[in-house]
Amino acid sequence: MVKFHFEEDEGGPSNRVPKRQRVGRDSNPGEEESEQEQESEREEASEGEEESEGGEEPEQEESGADQGSVSPQTTRDGSVSITLTDPEVLDCSICCEALTIPVFQCENGHIACSTCCIKIRNRCPSCATPIGYSRCRAIENVLESVKISCLNSKYGCREAFSYSMKQKHEKICPFAPCSCPHYDCNFEGQPKQLYEHFGIEHKSSAASFQFDRIVPITIGVYESFRILREETDGSLFILNNKVETLGNVVTLSRIGPSVERSYFFDLTAKCEAEGSSLRLQSFAKSNPKRVGSPPSLGFLLVPRQFSGNSSRLKMDLHLWRRYVVA
Repeated sequence: MVKFHFEEDEGGPSNRVPKRQRVGRDSNPGEEESEQEQESEREEASEGEEESEGGEEPEQEESGADQGSVSPQTTRDGSVSITLTDPEVLDCSICCEALTIPVFQCENGHIACSTCCIKIRNRCPSCATPIGYSRCRAIENVLESVKISCLNSKYGCREAFSYSMKQKHEKICPFAPCSCPHYDCNFEGQPKQLYEHFGIEHKSSAASFQFDRIVPITIGVYESFRILREETDGSLFILNNKVETLGNVVTLSRIGPSVERSYFFDLTAKCEAEGSSLRLQSFAKSNPKRVGSPPSLGFLLVPRQFSGNSSRLKMDLHLWRRYVVA
C-alpha cells in the first residue's frame, strides 16, 4: 500500500470547534424560563464539583489540551495521512507504470500517460475515442499533491517526492539495492553490505585483483562471466563473455548503483601462438545486478584463434581506482 499526504488549510479537522446552537427569539416564555432554571441548576452543580475537587486540576483542562493537539490522523504540519488500498489507481492502465505529467484523457474519461498516447496512435484502447489532446488536470493535481517515500527507505533513502517523480527517482536512487552475482544467491543490500556478504560467503569463487595494478585474467571460451573482487574494499566487477560467430565479445561492468561513476580500465587479449594482441581502453559502468548484456561503453572482440587448443582466453586487466585526464 502507498501512503501519501496532502496539505490542508489551518481550518482543518484538528482545529474544528463545534458551533454553538442558536436559540430562536420566537420561543415562548415558558420554554425560556425552563431553560433558565436548567442553566442555574447546572451552574450550581459545577460549583459543587469544584468545591469537592479542592486543589486538584480539573480533568476538563486535559480534554481542552487534547482538542488543541494533533489528532491520530493528522500530522503536526497540518497534512493528513491517507492509505491507498489500490495503488494502481495512480498507474497508467496501458503501460502499468506510475503516471507522469502530462496525463491525457479521452471523451469518456479514460486516462493514459503521454508516452502511451503516442504508442496507441491517440486512440483509446477502451472505447476507441481520440485520446492525447485533452489533459486531465484533476489527476495531475493529485499526482503533484501525493507525497510518497522511496521504496529504498529500508536501505537508507530518506527522500520523499511527488508520485509523478516515482519512476525518475527510482532510476537514480543511490540507495538502490544491489544483488549478489553468485549463482543461486538471492542476497540484496547496499553495496557495502553486498561486498561484506560476498567476502564471507563466496570469496573463493572470484578472481582477486587490485586497483592500479595489472592482473592476468583467464576465462573459458564458453564461460559466460567471471567475477572479479578487489582485495582492498571488496568491490565487485563482472567480466562478461558472449560467444559470437566471429569470436568472443568481452565487456567489463561493476556491481553498484547505476548512478555511480564509471571506472577506467585497460583490457588486453593475447594470442601466444601468433604473438599478437588486442587492446581495449574504456570505462566500466555500474549496474545493481549481474545481467546477460550489461550497459557498456565499449567491448573487445577476441577472434577464435586467440583461444587456441586450450579453449581459454588469456587477458591482462588494468583497472584504475581514479582516472585523471592528462
